[in-house]
Amino acid sequence: MQPNITKSAMLNGPIVGILLSLKFIFSAQKSDILATLALFISALIILVLYKMAIRFRDTHFEGTIKYSQAYNFLFQTYLFGSIISSFVVLIYTSFIDTNYLAYLLDVLLKMYDSYKFSIDDKTLKVLETIYKPAPFSLFNIFSSMIVGIFWGLILAAFVKKEKTIFEEK
Repeated sequence: MQPNITKSAMLNGPIVGILLSLKFIFSAQKSDILATLALFISALIILVLYKMAIRFRDTHFEGTIKYSQAYNFLFQTYLFGSIISSFVVLIYTSFIDTNYLAYLLDVLLKMYDSYKFSIDDKTLKVLETIYKPAPFSLFNIFSSMIVGIFWGLILAAFVKKEKTIFEEK
């Protein structure tokens, strides 16, 4: 019987979602200590994904898993986690720190200015639209999908394990 990868990813996704949410909240604060903790949480997320995939391989696939199955599990787990995290981002930017996105936009515009990169009015309007809570949260899901693809491709190579020629088929 083939295990349901999506169901297992949905069960593991909240753990990744909590870690991604903590990473966001810590990095949103103006504290060097919390920013450093956010970096450690980033590394912890990778370790947790790896351990989840190993456990999934060992419990649902009897110790062997194809690269594509491992990748699918890892990507979906990260995706479900990023959806949860995006809700936290939406709540945080809408109700807790309503000036956070304006601050980010201001930092971005100052950076462009320091590099003598001119921004026309149309581009500024687009940036102002993106840096609102709902679009920013959706953009967070999209960018997290890219990160999920990246880590899924790498970690799946370490998680995959196929039967040897000496094992029964």
